[in-house]
Amino acid sequence: DPWDILNKQGADAARWYFYSANQPWLPSRFSDEAVNDGIKKFIGTYWNTYSFYVMYADIDEFDPNKYKLDYANLGVMDKWVLSKLNTLVKNVRAKMDGFDISAAARMIQDFTEELSNWYVRLNRDRFWAGEMDKDKTDAFMTLYTALETLTRLAAPFVPFVTEQVYQNIV
Repeated sequence: DPWDILNKQGADAARWYFYSANQPWLPSRFSDEAVNDGIKKFIGTYWNTYSFYVMYADIDEFDPNKYKLDYANLGVMDKWVLSKLNTLVKNVRAKMDGFDISAAARMIQDFTEELSNWYVRLNRDRFWAGEMDKDKTDAFMTLYTALETLTRLAAPFVPFVTEQVYQNIV
């Protein structure tokens, strides 16, 4: 029963499943397990990345409005993730313009996985550093920029969770 899934896992989880499983106009196998898989692959990873940012930004009283990204002097990991982000925005817009919603959703999901498992995981020491030096500020600003852009990009797919994230970080 779809209402059981909506009540248990939420509208965003059901929406994400339908957008990412296959094209919306094609028939889909709808089940609790399939929706859970979408939660694990995207929504959970997105939320955990956001939670990581918020936790350490709060500890360090980091305010992204007080800083600007100095793109010319960023480290290689920062440049890498921002390049991936800009490519994602371009490709998702192209897929959405072509009504290829599932491909756009999968691109967002893949980027979120890379953001979490490559950028955040490999840069944890930068967020844990004692003082708020340039390297730590660059890490925070890069992650903030990635999350803010990703949130706006994912909003048509999962509007409720992205609104909550956006209201909190922006």
